[in-house]
Amino acid sequence: MKSLAWLAGCLVALSLPANAGNPFGAAEVQDEELAQLRGRYVMPGRIIHFGVTMSSIWENSAGQTIGAGVTFQLDEQAQPSLHITQLTPQGEGQGSGGAVIPGNGQVVGGAGLTGVQGISQSVRSAGDFNDGLNNLEIVVTRGADTPTQAADAAPWSGQTGFTGAAGEVLVSTRNGGLQIQLDAGAQGNALQQIGGGNITQQANFSGSLNTARNLATLSVALRDLPLGQDLANCTLEQLRALRPGGY
Repeated sequence: MKSLAWLAGCLVALSLPANAGNPFGAAEVQDEELAQLRGRYVMPGRIIHFGVTMSSIWENSAGQTIGAGVTFQLDEQAQPSLHITQLTPQGEGQGSGGAVIPGNGQVVGGAGLTGVQGISQSVRSAGDFNDGLNNLEIVVTRGADTPTQAADAAPWSGQTGFTGAAGEVLVSTRNGGLQIQLDAGAQGNALQQIGGGNITQQANFSGSLNTARNLATLSVALRDLPLGQDLANCTLEQLRALRPGGY
């Protein structure tokens, strides 16, 4: 009996292709194959909310701030909404009243950063004691309520700009995406863009003692499965549909 088991094992091993020493090992999947798999593992009706939130804010050495936020939401009925928020309300963010340290630095180069396909984050400084942060989060929740808009958010009505003591900020659409462009004058500038095949977050300092924050969040809320529904069976049924494609 042991001889028969050993012989059967040898026959199975010899029947495997030469490059299949470990048939259960990990294999690299090409981008073309991944492109055909997108969305296959989310059941219809499972997504109850999809949203993109961006905010950019600048604070100079005198404590003066300027900034703006953009929120895009898509509910389960595929109804989009786009809102803009001024992050420095009128009469606030004027700082301590002290003088702003003059900025005389010069940030050069970097023109190719805006042409990167994918995610590009950069912080460049030609001054001293600056603080820059670029942050991107992807949040997936289950059974969560749809987020509500801020009370001071205004519906999108086209290109919108805000001006404050620290500079000016412009929210616009460009290259198939949303863009927040912040100009702090001689202190520097910041840029954030999402869409058109890339996500860009930049902070460029030409002065000193400045703080810049570029924050973005991609959020997806999934509906909880009904009691008794077998998630494994749902996944197997979707994998079954891939068989004609050769996967």
